[in-house]
Amino acid sequence: MRMFLAIELSDEVRAHLVGVQEALARELHGVAMTKGENLHVTLKFLGEVDERRVVELCESFAKVTSSEVELAAEKVECFPERGPVRIVAAAMAGEIETLAGLHAGIEQRCKFLGFEKENRKYRPHVTLARARGAVSDGARTKAQEVTAKLWPGPLFIMREFVLMESRLKPAGSEYVVAARFPVAGEKKC
Repeated sequence: MRMFLAIELSDEVRAHLVGVQEALARELHGVAMTKGENLHVTLKFLGEVDERRVVELCESFAKVTSSEVELAAEKVECFPERGPVRIVAAAMAGEIETLAGLHAGIEQRCKFLGFEKENRKYRPHVTLARARGAVSDGARTKAQEVTAKLWPGPLFIMREFVLMESRLKPAGSEYVVAARFPVAGEKKC
């Protein structure tokens, strides 16, 4: 099973980001938009996980503590920072220090579970589009210009994170929640 930990978006935030995608689609060529229902903030990509480990993962991630986090999409950003664009994303702003603490707790649990630590600094974002091939560095400027008036997005409060399974289908990935982890109150798998 391909799995990752994520923050689901509110309907209002998702609708706003779909509007941003529509603006980008009119101006950027050579990129494939992420399906609206798949938009999320990734906390940790786990990769292939044996189905027999899901209970162990749930028990471990239930021990991660945090408080609620207020977030909003603040601008478009492109990865990598230099050279041809591979990913167009919405950068998240708000209580980023609290979110970084949640991320650090997840990384600690992952290390305990045998998953490799991410070496890059955590940059919370929502992937809006991926390049299908070589997309020029000029796409970075174009994406920023096209979306400049669409920021900031609506605020939302992250009250839980989820363990998500990514099922590869002919029409694209389908994401299914395997477990929910409220940051306040009782945690259930």
